[in-house]
Amino acid sequence: MENNRSLYGGVAILIKNSTPHQQLHINTGLQANAFRATCHKTITICSIYLPPSIACNITELEDLIRLLPFPVLLLGDFNAHSQQSGFTKRSTRGIMVEDFLLKLNLLLLNSGSPTYLQSATASFSAIDLSIAHHALYLDFCWQTDSDLHGSDHYPIVITTGIPLPSFS
Repeated sequence: MENNRSLYGGVAILIKNSTPHQQLHINTGLQANAFRATCHKTITICSIYLPPSIACNITELEDLIRLLPFPVLLLGDFNAHSQQSGFTKRSTRGIMVEDFLLKLNLLLLNSGSPTYLQSATASFSAIDLSIAHHALYLDFCWQTDSDLHGSDHYPIVITTGIPLPSFS
């Protein structure tokens, strides 16, 4: 489905070339893309962008999750301010995301480190969220890169120390 909700933004997923993966075609009005990838187990990775100027509701996020094979990592710029992600104030969207996590038994990988630098005010927030299915929560380590690399968002690095399965 073509997305006409926004003329800016976008999503991307970078997968190491040697990692077995397959793009999933998802029918959503949200800016999102998804892949199935095999690291230590086969998982779905979905990248999402929720523009701050466009309303989003919990049903749209629930519908997106229902389209994705489990277990899922849902990663992206949610433009949501939440105490769970390390922000001192909660926005309406932040409350919606907190409700979404609770309702679907999903967990936030974020450590509380800032993910975004608002250059006009030189303030930091954590609007980029990494959400994991409970079966994946302990499998991954989450951190931000200390260098913005010319962006206003810190790159998020998610790693696992679990070795790949051997196929012998």
